[in-house]
Amino acid sequence: MKIGFIGLGRMGSNMVLNLISKKHKVVVYNRSPQPVKQMIKKGATRSYSIEELISKLPKQKIVWIMVLAGKPVDVMISKLVPYLKKGDIIIDGGNSFFKDSIRRYNNLKKKGIHFLDCGTSGGMEGARYGACMMVGGEKRIFKKTEALFRDMSTKNGYSYMGKSGAGHFVKMVHNGIEYGMMGAIAEGVQGINKYKKKFNIELKEVLKVYGHGSIVESRLVSWLDKGYNSLMFKSISGKVPHGETENEMQKLEKLADMPVLHQSRLMRIKTRKKQSFAGKLLAIMRYQFGGHKVNNK
Repeated sequence: MKIGFIGLGRMGSNMVLNLISKKHKVVVYNRSPQPVKQMIKKGATRSYSIEELISKLPKQKIVWIMVLAGKPVDVMISKLVPYLKKGDIIIDGGNSFFKDSIRRYNNLKKKGIHFLDCGTSGGMEGARYGACMMVGGEKRIFKKTEALFRDMSTKNGYSYMGKSGAGHFVKMVHNGIEYGMMGAIAEGVQGINKYKKKFNIELKEVLKVYGHGSIVESRLVSWLDKGYNSLMFKSISGKVPHGETENEMQKLEKLADMPVLHQSRLMRIKTRKKQSFAGKLLAIMRYQFGGHKVNNK
């Protein structure tokens, strides 16, 4: 399949490499040209403008957008629409708020352009070697593009979630669960750290064991294990930078009864006033799976 791909950041560039490895033809565009040049070396087809990208796609255009949630998505769609026609397809694979996705679907439907909202999970590693994808929109359009989701995902790692907005809604709840899990891991390890001298405990040994066969075994624990044992861990502060999904999580708290999410979100906010060891653990986990910003001491 030949598609256009817009947005070559940490996730986007790895997703393009994944697609290329599965023999898909990918025409890439990015606001800054350097990432485009890097992807060309890996087998992608270049484009340095929206017009050029569209001109290199087949009769029915499929364009995947991987940009920051919010206004950047609307701006990109507004730039695409003049070059698209009835029957073309836009896929938003970012962290968009589900109500925004429903609005975009309805607006594009009036023009005869199809829109799928795809929640993407798995971090940079998943983006490159097999992600988790939650897709919303018209089922027949999902079926038409299913090969993309199948080839970009790990085994059993993708599915159709429901009508427009469902993909990003399910991903939003996933992010809320992720916040809670990360908070629980961080506060637990912080508790052990408080008493490690009393018992002569080595935290690296705790994380190794937690990550192999325990009930709390997870990719998050594995990423924390890797991050804790890195040279970088010593240099970062215990302050968790504001993340792209934090405002969205505040909205989710109003949609459902999620006290764990509320407390885990407050946990991050508190580190911006008073740094903590748990904040340091959260920061290194976020960096390991998503390359998110950290603050140095």
